[in-house]
Amino acid sequence: MNIYFSINKIKPMLAAMLLLAVCNVPVAQAEIGDRLKVTPSKASLYAGPSTTASRLVSLRGGDQMVEMERQGSWVFVAVKSTGAQGWIRSSQVHKATAKRVVRKASRRSSARSSAKTVAVAVNEPDIMSTSRQVSLLDKGFKNGVMFEGTAGTHEHSFFFDSPLDSRIVNGRFRLLYRASPDIHKQANVRVSVNGKPYKQVGLSGDGGLHELDIMLPASAFRGEHAKVTVRSTLLVTEDRCFDDRINGAFLHILPESSLTIAYQSVERSIRDAWRMLPQKVSISISEGNLSQGQFASTLGLMALLVESGKEVSIKRLPEIGDIVVAPKTELERLIDLKRLTVGKGGTVASMGRALDHVSNLALIRLQNRSAIVVTDPYDVQPMYLLSNEWKLLSAGQQYRVYRPDDLRIKLGLLGTEGDAGYYSLPLTKLGFEPGVKYITREASWQMVIAPFTLPVGTRPDFLSLNIIAPVRWENDPTYEMYVFLNDVMIKSARLENNGLMQNFTVNLPSEYQKQYNDIRVVVQHDVEQGDCRGVMPHDYIQITPDSALVVKKNEDAAPAKFSDLTNYFSQGFDTYLETSYLQNPERALHLLARLSADFPLLIDHTRLTFAGPGDVLSPGNPFVAVGNFALADDMEAPVRFDKGRVKILSPNGETYFDVSELSKITVAEIVKAPAAYGLWVNPSSASDIAVMDRLDLTEDDVAFIDSMGVIKTLNSREPSLAQVYYPDVEDWFDVLGKYRFWLMVLLWFLLTMVVVYLYRMSRANKVAREEDDALYQAEEERMQGGAAAYMHEDHTVHPGDSLDHLDEKR
Repeated sequence: MNIYFSINKIKPMLAAMLLLAVCNVPVAQAEIGDRLKVTPSKASLYAGPSTTASRLVSLRGGDQMVEMERQGSWVFVAVKSTGAQGWIRSSQVHKATAKRVVRKASRRSSARSSAKTVAVAVNEPDIMSTSRQVSLLDKGFKNGVMFEGTAGTHEHSFFFDSPLDSRIVNGRFRLLYRASPDIHKQANVRVSVNGKPYKQVGLSGDGGLHELDIMLPASAFRGEHAKVTVRSTLLVTEDRCFDDRINGAFLHILPESSLTIAYQSVERSIRDAWRMLPQKVSISISEGNLSQGQFASTLGLMALLVESGKEVSIKRLPEIGDIVVAPKTELERLIDLKRLTVGKGGTVASMGRALDHVSNLALIRLQNRSAIVVTDPYDVQPMYLLSNEWKLLSAGQQYRVYRPDDLRIKLGLLGTEGDAGYYSLPLTKLGFEPGVKYITREASWQMVIAPFTLPVGTRPDFLSLNIIAPVRWENDPTYEMYVFLNDVMIKSARLENNGLMQNFTVNLPSEYQKQYNDIRVVVQHDVEQGDCRGVMPHDYIQITPDSALVVKKNEDAAPAKFSDLTNYFSQGFDTYLETSYLQNPERALHLLARLSADFPLLIDHTRLTFAGPGDVLSPGNPFVAVGNFALADDMEAPVRFDKGRVKILSPNGETYFDVSELSKITVAEIVKAPAAYGLWVNPSSASDIAVMDRLDLTEDDVAFIDSMGVIKTLNSREPSLAQVYYPDVEDWFDVLGKYRFWLMVLLWFLLTMVVVYLYRMSRANKVAREEDDALYQAEEERMQGGAAAYMHEDHTVHPGDSLDHLDEKR
């Protein structure tokens, strides 16, 4: 009885205490955009929703902030006084209200409140996430981005891959920049993500390096990509006329600027594992010799990764990289022996069941990351589907990759054929954005035409450009248009002042074309009158979507230079490799990956052929050969390595360099077989071929390459510039070619001597004839005088008299 009474008395007291706790617990019940206050006397702002994340700033009780995002027991806020952004526990803030009213509660409401209090008091564990950092340097901006001049507003957008299946925790954009020392105090820089502005700061005029950190909530990442836009207004003075004349303001965005995304990865999402690979990717292959299928799959993956700007390294099992290409039997054996290792000293626990049930494409979960596994039967075609299609927007130098078995289908659907083999391709299908531009002084459009986006067997011929320019008043000058092809100006025209659509035909000269053709259209407007401090004219201008690129069939199928091979190989080609590369695949894989990305070559991994060291290369289709092959006698190559040593001679017979003595030189050349042309690459023995940054093969038909890229090219059709010489195999023509300089000197000397001799003989004969003529004339005069005297005495003429004695005298 007493116990029952005590319990009944305790219940109301407990309910009151719980109600009091509910009223006093500082719980953030606000929504996004509401104002919050810090409850305790001290609190910290973290870089992520975890106490293990780095601390950003310290807060005091009463500091006000705005809620931007909420994840469990953490709130993403922006501090009103300083603008700092970060994460704070929801238990340390409450909604800032003018007045708090505490009402009496019944026993039932007290019970509900106590339940609610218990639920809030249980803090969720810190979120464990994986982070990925991508810099502008990784996106291809080796020198960053430079904003120059005070005219208008400068803007540049960067596209970063985002996870699609994983849960995004948060992100951070770190902007490193340096402004000109004399920048005006009103100059500023603003950062927006997916069109939403997050922070704007004034630029400091001290000329030093500055850092701007912007914390981003999960809501900032929507879709496949995060579009980060940096916009800046540069001023030097308040006098716009003066600013335009000196044009001295600049803002340099450093390539170390980066975006970091923290996310909770999904173990079964191969798509996210592929999209979120780090910049430096490692591929693990078998310990021993590779099979042909394993080599082809590894090559396919490396070509995709290198094309997307990744730095790829090759490891050997049992060390596990980001991607593993190996047969199931080998993986099972290493799992049983517990030999798989991760990094330095780390090991992988047993993966349990056999891999027979696993498809050829899977994920394995490691200690702190996942690894993509490609196993037998090898097939890398799904990777082409996982590869994104925004690379052109990302850095302006990356291009779409099509699956080899689907290439011709896609190309056949692009163009509409007209007369004489011409195709008209709308620019919108080639990645061109014909959006409306807001112009004061200048507006520009840019696009890059990749070779794989053109119909097979065609090349660009001209642009059909439709543009609408604003209407100007009488004294205001019209607009000028300039068109550039690979930084060569090929068209300039003045736009009409009627506001109607205007069409321009812009020829694309073949001598300025490359494999990738960069086309840029610039429209400028010069304001001649008006107050410089007044309002600048703002007009709209647009290149309309019906503008098109016209291509024509390439009639000359014989490739004369390296850039011609891209079109020549568009209908497919065979790839020949030495069998030794199955044992030591590193150099060949790195070289082929660079060729595939930079040349470019769309290697069909199902058409790989491995030839032994004694096999003679005699292809019947267009081909790419990598290795020190012996060529058939009916094949024509500018440089042949089956003739012993190779030297390159200058026009006067001096040696440029001895190719055979340079073991770190890779030679690439165009070779002619009886049935087709091909590209023959003889790799060097250097191990540093993997660090090759870019392979730029455009002009000429012979190239000498080292780890730094192409060092020299030759045109074998111009032997007067340079000539190939084989010292070990000499015939009469080689001897004549080797000593042609001295032979020419000797021939010139002999010809000179002959000319001198003939001249002297001619001179001697002339003198002799003159002497004879004088002698004959004197004798004739003498005889005529004697005959006259004789006739005076004896008028009989003696016909037997002659001048024969003169011949005897001669």
